[in-house]
Amino acid sequence: MMDKKRIAQLLEVLGKGLFEKEHVLSLSLLAAVAGESIFLFGPPGTAKSMIARRLKSAFRDGRSFEYLMSRFSTPDEIFGPVSVSALKDEDRYMRMTEGYLPTADVVFLDEIWKAGPSIQNALLTVLNEKVYLNGKEEMRLPLKLVVAASNELPAEGENLDALWDRFLVRCVVGGIADKELFNLMISSTVQSEVEVPDVIRLSADELRVWAEGIDAVEIPVFVFSFVHIFRRLLTTYNVSAEEKGESLFYVSDRRWKKMVHLWRTSAFLNGCSVVHLADLLLLQVCVWDTPAQEIVLERLLTDALVAACEEHVGVPLLSDRLAALKEGGMGVSEMHVAFKVVKAFFYQIQSMYPGRTVLIYTNEYEALSPDQPIPFVLVTDRRKTGAQILRKYEKSRHPDVFPKDLLQVVRTMTGLQVNGRKYELLREAGEDGENAVPQTEVSSRMNFSSAMVEHIVAELGEVSARLEQWRKEEAEYVQTHLFLQDRQRDILKNALRRVRSDITSLEIESQELSHAAGRKLS
Repeated sequence: MMDKKRIAQLLEVLGKGLFEKEHVLSLSLLAAVAGESIFLFGPPGTAKSMIARRLKSAFRDGRSFEYLMSRFSTPDEIFGPVSVSALKDEDRYMRMTEGYLPTADVVFLDEIWKAGPSIQNALLTVLNEKVYLNGKEEMRLPLKLVVAASNELPAEGENLDALWDRFLVRCVVGGIADKELFNLMISSTVQSEVEVPDVIRLSADELRVWAEGIDAVEIPVFVFSFVHIFRRLLTTYNVSAEEKGESLFYVSDRRWKKMVHLWRTSAFLNGCSVVHLADLLLLQVCVWDTPAQEIVLERLLTDALVAACEEHVGVPLLSDRLAALKEGGMGVSEMHVAFKVVKAFFYQIQSMYPGRTVLIYTNEYEALSPDQPIPFVLVTDRRKTGAQILRKYEKSRHPDVFPKDLLQVVRTMTGLQVNGRKYELLREAGEDGENAVPQTEVSSRMNFSSAMVEHIVAELGEVSARLEQWRKEEAEYVQTHLFLQDRQRDILKNALRRVRSDITSLEIESQELSHAAGRKLS
């Protein structure tokens, strides 16, 4: 298991005199261990270059390279001059790279967007693959981290999208806001270089071993749910933003893959073998294209966390069942009881798919028309029933379903018809083992409704207990997380509060229905 205290100690030593930049420093170290690069956006004189110099000291025998880009910068100044002797004596085109970017562990490139096309093209491979093509020789670079900086964002129409996409971590860096810390900064005698004890520095061999440990970090199911929910929210937001002429979000598939690796790295350096909710908060520094998107991004991130958490503990399923009960159960004065109710909420469709259990909510079946087809979708309920469920199609609930995959359903005397093919529902058996004759007893329906409410109340208790245990684990983890700020910690706490509030609302609704069922039965 990773020694979290060692990383914390390393960050503390590196952060001496870096007032209000500790978070940027920690993200830079995280990016370095993850094999990624970081972009710092801010005006001159805000310690951007100092952060890069400090990071060099994090690595044993670390070497650094710095360069201020201009429109007139040449590849010779970044990657080394062409060897005249090799060209003259051996007819080989190669650069003398010693002391330049290809031999550095940490690289700082200021005013990155002013680099010319030839430098940009070479940087794409350097950033993504840590490889530099020196003539015909492919050099594997010792590079741990590239820190790029600018006081402007990449301009549109300058073919900078590919280079911008390579910087997974993006931070806004400003001046010191706190007066006391500002006074300490201007009176401090701490130099840009710091002495880091060799025992806590990172070696190349350690980083190779850590890479295997990072790849072994588990990705729980809720992480995938979170990713899909967030992508859906981004798509919805972009449609609205485009209509208003506002900035859009774009997250490439490559960035999603790299983000998941960053979450794994974060969990590993925090001493965990599984990704936590708190690690997902790092998305906030990975997907923005302009600082103005911060508020929107925070809202989308919170909404995605809430939805992923609720899906993980089972809130949507219970909410659906409670809605089904309210819509179809309590207000019915007369009801045919011919079909067998299974798992408290469903009728079972027979022979629809051999070897599979297929269910339909009782209230959704009862709302079917014998004449007008209604679109349904087939979903899998892995948490409770383990069955496939025929659900009424709603675009907001099933945004990823294509029209060609919709099933047209109508009601029949003995069951239902799906896309023109008839299926029977499982029926109650009589005393002689034959199917019972349909009845019209109000009390039968009311007893059934009361049992359903009791079932929901019991499941809500389980869901509530799961959430409380999860909240406790996450609260402990997020509080000492090495790469988060207090504002990000608050995002997670607020999201979990919202989940708790939603569960409480369901508990209140179920209690009200329980009382209503009791009154009807009496």
